[in-house]
Amino acid sequence: MPQYFGKLPTTAQPWSTIEPVESVQKDERSVQFKCGEAHLILSILAPNLIRVKMSPNGDFLPRRSWAVAKDDSEWPVVSFQHNQSGNNTEIETEQLKISVTKDSQISFFDKQGNAFACDANPSAGWRMGMTASWKKIAADEHFYGFGERTGFLDKLSQVKTNWTTDALDFGSLTDEMYQAIPFFIALRPGLAYGVFFNTTFWSCFDIGAEEPAILKMETRAPELDYYIIYGPEPSQILQTYCELTGKMPLPPKWALGYHQCRWSYESEIVVQNLTKEFRQRQIPCDVIHLDIDYMRGYRVFTWSPKRFPNYQNLLSNLAENGFKAVTIIDPGVKYEPEADYAVFDEGLQNDYFVRKADGQLFHGYVWPDKAVFPDFMRSDVRKWWGDWHKTLTDVGVSGIWCDMNEPALDDRPFGDPGNKIWFPFDAPQGDDNDRTNHAETHNLYGLMMAKSTSEGLEKHRHERSFVLTRSGYAGVQKWSSVWMGDNHSLWDHLEMSLPMLCNMGLSGVAFVGCDIGGFAGNATAELFARWMQVGMLYPLMRAHSAFSTARHEPWVFGEEVEKICREYIQLRYQLLPYIYTAFWEAATTGAPILRPLLYHYPNDLQTYHLYDQVFLGSAIMAAPIYRPGVEYRSVYLPEGVWFDWWTGERYQGSQHILAHAPLEKMPLYVRAGAVIPMMPVMQYVDQRPVDELTVKIYPGEGEFTFYEDDGKSFEYKTGNFATTTYKVFSENEKILVEIGAKQGNYTPPARQLIVQVIGVGEERFTDDGNARTLTF
Repeated sequence: MPQYFGKLPTTAQPWSTIEPVESVQKDERSVQFKCGEAHLILSILAPNLIRVKMSPNGDFLPRRSWAVAKDDSEWPVVSFQHNQSGNNTEIETEQLKISVTKDSQISFFDKQGNAFACDANPSAGWRMGMTASWKKIAADEHFYGFGERTGFLDKLSQVKTNWTTDALDFGSLTDEMYQAIPFFIALRPGLAYGVFFNTTFWSCFDIGAEEPAILKMETRAPELDYYIIYGPEPSQILQTYCELTGKMPLPPKWALGYHQCRWSYESEIVVQNLTKEFRQRQIPCDVIHLDIDYMRGYRVFTWSPKRFPNYQNLLSNLAENGFKAVTIIDPGVKYEPEADYAVFDEGLQNDYFVRKADGQLFHGYVWPDKAVFPDFMRSDVRKWWGDWHKTLTDVGVSGIWCDMNEPALDDRPFGDPGNKIWFPFDAPQGDDNDRTNHAETHNLYGLMMAKSTSEGLEKHRHERSFVLTRSGYAGVQKWSSVWMGDNHSLWDHLEMSLPMLCNMGLSGVAFVGCDIGGFAGNATAELFARWMQVGMLYPLMRAHSAFSTARHEPWVFGEEVEKICREYIQLRYQLLPYIYTAFWEAATTGAPILRPLLYHYPNDLQTYHLYDQVFLGSAIMAAPIYRPGVEYRSVYLPEGVWFDWWTGERYQGSQHILAHAPLEKMPLYVRAGAVIPMMPVMQYVDQRPVDELTVKIYPGEGEFTFYEDDGKSFEYKTGNFATTTYKVFSENEKILVEIGAKQGNYTPPARQLIVQVIGVGEERFTDDGNARTLTF
């Protein structure tokens, strides 16, 4: 019998592997190893952050400025010990020890001597322009993150490819998606670490699929480049990762409200009627999205003269009624010579569009039919594209939705059966100092479009704007929010949305959402009601549906579902002070907004596979219903004391309970010691000043820092914000609530403060910003 029965023979070239260490050199930031012709460099960037680079021939690629926000030289010099122990080289920081053997194998250890991210045999290799690294998987190790991924939370024993693609009709087995973020967190009790595979080329993680207990990282790049980030908990890993790749800015507060979208609200009359329905039905809503049909023949930066003849009046009317408008923009520019289409004419005249290696203008087919594509890798093209958004912002558009930017295209009239094509891999792209080809920049196309859009909006609106992108790469959080693309009105897509968004949060991208109700197909009344309950938890709360489907507004499913939608959207608005504080935490520390339980309980094995319970912020835990006809479900309560959000009932943790969840109820729980600031229901975020703030306190021990600013300007960046720290604890059988003095330059509107201790009592007083202690 053959050694590998049933396995087809292959002619693939075998891997060349790194040779033993011949010499070692040290400088103040790194240790370099000569291993035959190959060179290996370990750069110590922080006590918990190590960069590993390996070149088969000793020549390293130039520094790329695309994803890594902080270059090696920009990190403070870190003190580390360097010793030779026999044939091994040992490097030690305050948090880590690294061992490099004579055979060029790297192992990492925490201060307790626990090994992690250890090279296997072989450790690193190359073939046919590709490089790879092999590492050991510990017996109790689990893997999370990897950007936008379908399926459940843990990705052990799977293969994950990093290559942006239009993932229409994705399902639980889909690999390549709209986003490509080659970053993961490995977790086991007492230890966690992250790996950022710093390659924009096609890359792949094999997490023990081909060979159990072996992690293979492979890329079509001529060198290996990855960062090891030690925890020991997920929060520390994400903080360091977002320091490396960039942190999200604070969005405008209105972007945290409810968004309504459809492909398409096809005319200004339809949009006007839509907004009237929201206000008459008293269903809060802040944002209306306009899909591709607002344009003239799908030409970007235009308006349809027939369907939107009075678009300026429309946008003015929306603003008067508290709505912000977000318009979609695709990268494909209609190929239209001698038609006085200024976007095309300017781009062609200035040579802003991607060309093939032979100089021929590249084109594909998308919504406007034959189209050409800006080279967003060039800074002058990004500025030009960003400036075109002035035509939209000047008439009142408040945000931009970047779509089709994987990039999605076809080789024949769009919509006809045919094979998708890519940009030619040898198409030159980028500035002179970063000049390369599409093979290296494909995964960056959506990221750079989002960057261009964000910078253009900041320049021309002079206040915070909303940017949404379908495609992106590591660091996309700096420029845009992200939604998970074209999902379906299916129960399993509702279920899958939770681990998808949690893994995005564990990949540094906190401002994320899925289309509530499902984009493709028709939701049932029950599915839409349950999805709206889950959508209340999404950092981006947007309902969206396709043109071929039934309408998916909150009122189309009858009075019962409309009432459920209204109540959960209202709850979202009441929780905006708490949610906005979570956004501030994300912007300052990289913490996710929607979190899996393992984020807060990384040593509790019960949480490692628990994908259907989530935290909103640090204190509110939801256990949604995601199957039809279900009114009861098991809920796991981690250690500690928990309170039912709806009834105030108290539970001891470290147990499973059975929760009753009729259609109108999503089980919600709050940790003891939690502090939840809430505002009155409003129909949109800035309807009136928040003249009453209710702070719900759950008995126990806890601390919460409440963040406030004006919600729209950039003044928070120069100190115009305020924080108030609340502490709750027990003393002599009394519950004490300490309210610290307001810190910072921002002065909130005059308001009444109502402090409610759940199950005990409340106090009401005028909030003067001074410290005080309340006793209950």
